[in-house]
Amino acid sequence: MSGFRLQADSDVDEIPSFSRAPGCLSLGTQWLNARRSVMPGGNQSAMLNLRAIVPCLLLAFPALAQDTRAPEPQYAVACGAQFARSASHASLVKLYGAKNVTFEGVNRPEGEVVKATVLFAKDPSRRLEIEWYDKKKRRFPSVMTVFGETNKWIGPLGIKNGMTIQEIEQRAGKPFKINGFGFDVAGAGHFSETKLEKLPGGCFFNAHFDIEEGLPPEHLERFVGEVEISSDDPDLLTLKPKLWIYTLTYPPPAAD
Repeated sequence: MSGFRLQADSDVDEIPSFSRAPGCLSLGTQWLNARRSVMPGGNQSAMLNLRAIVPCLLLAFPALAQDTRAPEPQYAVACGAQFARSASHASLVKLYGAKNVTFEGVNRPEGEVVKATVLFAKDPSRRLEIEWYDKKKRRFPSVMTVFGETNKWIGPLGIKNGMTIQEIEQRAGKPFKINGFGFDVAGAGHFSETKLEKLPGGCFFNAHFDIEEGLPPEHLERFVGEVEISSDDPDLLTLKPKLWIYTLTYPPPAAD
């Protein structure tokens, strides 16, 4: 279609609102003159160049100028969607862009270093680590790790780092146990027989909690070392434990 057809309307005799935008006044004048030139009852019509008039229409009616760009990926990690069992390093590169997806060594407890795909590796607020069952082809997620209190990634049930132990308990549906503090697996949660034991999509939730001082005060030395503490222990709550790392773990894929 090469032009925009204007039908006669004897009730309107003013320059349209789109002409008030910069650079559109001459088009508005053309519009008005064209309308006046059409005789009532006649079959004449006026034509305006569509390419010229469309930008002015978009200025006058912003709803027509909807943003068609792809939305920014949401920071949601779950046992599905882009992190489903079938996910791979390649599929994440396609979604997040090559500059935001790297494959590198990452630190694990007791000094272990493993290879993992890392999203937004240089940004602590968006960093996400994914280990793979098929290490050669980098596919089939095994463990997805989110750490750091300011990390933006939101897990199942709205879980995010920085939440209090009471907030996690609410999502678990009942109290759970955590490890004592002061050793490699300090503050690790145990979620058996809770809503977090196994999540939709078939993966398991694990988490670690931390306290501000790192270690309990002397009068709560019973919380130090290889002990288990209930999440609703009144003395524990005075230490205000917060979630600082959580993982989603898939069971091994079925053998071919």
